[in-house]
Amino acid sequence: MRDADAATRVAFARWQGESIERAVAYDAVRGAHDRVRSLAEKPPLLSLRQQTLARTMLARRPPRVRWRVVATGAVLLAAAPLAAYGIRAWTAPVAPPPAETFRTGIGQQADVTLADGSIVTLDTASTLQVRVSEGVRRVTLDGQGWFKVKPAAAPFEIGVRGRTFVATAGEFDVRTDPDRLRAFAASGTLRLVGDSTTLALPPGRAITVTDEDVTLRTPADATRFTGWRTGALQLDDVPLAEAVGEFNRYRRHPIRLADGRVGALRVSGAFRTTGALAFVDALAVGFPVRVKRDSDAGIVISAR
Repeated sequence: MRDADAATRVAFARWQGESIERAVAYDAVRGAHDRVRSLAEKPPLLSLRQQTLARTMLARRPPRVRWRVVATGAVLLAAAPLAAYGIRAWTAPVAPPPAETFRTGIGQQADVTLADGSIVTLDTASTLQVRVSEGVRRVTLDGQGWFKVKPAAAPFEIGVRGRTFVATAGEFDVRTDPDRLRAFAASGTLRLVGDSTTLALPPGRAITVTDEDVTLRTPADATRFTGWRTGALQLDDVPLAEAVGEFNRYRRHPIRLADGRVGALRVSGAFRTTGALAFVDALAVGFPVRVKRDSDAGIVISAR
């Protein structure tokens, strides 16, 4: 009924008024839902939502479907057991949650609400391992995630490729690639903690880490780091090979480059993460390349 139009509400009121049992049943369900919502931030229900999301994310999803599991929807799943077993069953002490794993497939995104109230938005083909309990806030990321860290006494630790970022509160983008990792602080301070040194990343700054080098900079356009959350892909004078790699992160059938010469071409532009075909069409018009499409190799780009 939350999104019902006027005609539906009139029809529902008529149906409900035909029987006292219907009215009583509806009031009972609505009352249970209101009680659940009032307990939404309690640790037992936060833990339940986390466990439910973990099981849901293991199921196969259609390709390139963006799906989000948010707190309200997860709480609705708890209404039936609450009605059956009562509120007291959910207010009993619970053991600290074990480590849990959340995954997204190619072309998928998902929100993960942690037991401390922090939220992690996972991008395509990403894995997040979580261990959050009283006094412990620790996750491990492989892929890309947007971290909205809720203030708490315990530091929030993000493990990436053998390194650790630490924050107390704020919003951060963190991403791992085969040859590097990078992070961007939108708000709050993110610290890269080493064995003997700590490097602070203040708001508006980005860091790139490879095996040998650590680079700090202030990006002119933060969209390059954060645009994926709204499906935007910003290319700023990058090699074609890198641009194709960005699109391939969201494709089950990757675009292929015929040789290194074509991969060295420099490209710029703003596209959708799902706009690979528009990108390829623009290449064919404005660059000295040939685009071949067939059922076996998919899309192949070669020099002209």
